[in-house]
Amino acid sequence: MNHDNAVTYRQRQNKYIAQGALTNSKRPECFVRGIYPEHITRAKGAHVWDDKGKRYLDFICALGTNLLGYAKKEINDAVKEALDKGNLYSFASTVEVEFAEAIANYFPFVEQIKVLKSGSDGCSAAVRIARAHTKRDFIVSDGYHGWHDDFVRLTPPALGVPSSETHSASLAILEDLAGSWQGKNIAAVIVEPVITDYSEARVTFLKALKRRCEELGALLIFDETITALRFPGMSFSHWSGITPDLIVFGKALANGLPISVVGGKRSVMSGSEYFVSTTYAGDTLAMAAALKVMPMVKEALPQMWETASLFQDDFNKIAPTLIRLDGYPTRGVLWGKDEITKALFMQEMAKANTLFGSSWFWCEPHAYERDLVLSLAKIVLGKIIMGEAKLEGDLPRKPFAQKQRS
Repeated sequence: MNHDNAVTYRQRQNKYIAQGALTNSKRPECFVRGIYPEHITRAKGAHVWDDKGKRYLDFICALGTNLLGYAKKEINDAVKEALDKGNLYSFASTVEVEFAEAIANYFPFVEQIKVLKSGSDGCSAAVRIARAHTKRDFIVSDGYHGWHDDFVRLTPPALGVPSSETHSASLAILEDLAGSWQGKNIAAVIVEPVITDYSEARVTFLKALKRRCEELGALLIFDETITALRFPGMSFSHWSGITPDLIVFGKALANGLPISVVGGKRSVMSGSEYFVSTTYAGDTLAMAAALKVMPMVKEALPQMWETASLFQDDFNKIAPTLIRLDGYPTRGVLWGKDEITKALFMQEMAKANTLFGSSWFWCEPHAYERDLVLSLAKIVLGKIIMGEAKLEGDLPRKPFAQKQRS
């Protein structure tokens, strides 16, 4: 298909891609539109290049999938080797057996797994397995768990899904862990154990939540789609000593290749008949990548955590009443005094070829850019304090906000 050079990628995307985006949180209006790049042509290490050839240092990290660096040679080589052997077979592969064994090795509390392609898939599968195991229907949810009905009905605008709350509700239903409303019918409680808060108080809450689930006969599901491989010990569960009944891994597990895992005790994973199946569960490319990623992360993570922690501490000393990097060292949110200040920081850093989103992530190659980013942040925040920065683009909008795109 030929295209006039005057027709932009944005125009072409809006013409052919529904809602103008494949991924909600990658929409241009989620950033400072008019300043941020909109289409990327390639990536390497901690950098991305847009369709105009401009290079950026990227702290968005493909929504957290990039942990070891884009286009990491060792991972690419493993994928190429798997590709040369053909991908997807008519029967189970030897790779999936090796992958399942590796998961059990790195996460000993996970005795059996199912492999899927996205965090949404993994969380939905976990809910189905929990319902089959408990023979109950009701799901209590805290946090974002993807685009499937059980979770989207709790997330505005919740269009296109049944509105009834007969099957799922927010964590408030447990009334701060003391309530019992619908308790006898709760199949599972699914939570992101950590979004930004990994304090002792959060750990204490999660331990109490686990006890509450045990009292109710409900399963506790940890959605570690993001925290897996980004926390010491390779998971928050391991770090905190809290073992959920089911756990979901994703995002960084294959450093960007599509894969997710739901796993748990054999008695739960194989204790009942349920249907969780997809042709692409057997994708050998993603599993080959993950088999390479896991040992690399285990070796690199302690140093990454330490370096990222020092970076976060130093960053947060610059102008903590204006802009902070909240969260844990390898992932968090960009906190701003107000939306204008936050947008100004994002804008001025983007103009200096450094990309931050509402969420920020750390990848291993960021260590080489630490001093540069801190210097840029000092300059940018100085301009904001002096009133020298003016917003040149639109204020970022939340990923779930809907509007007509142009």
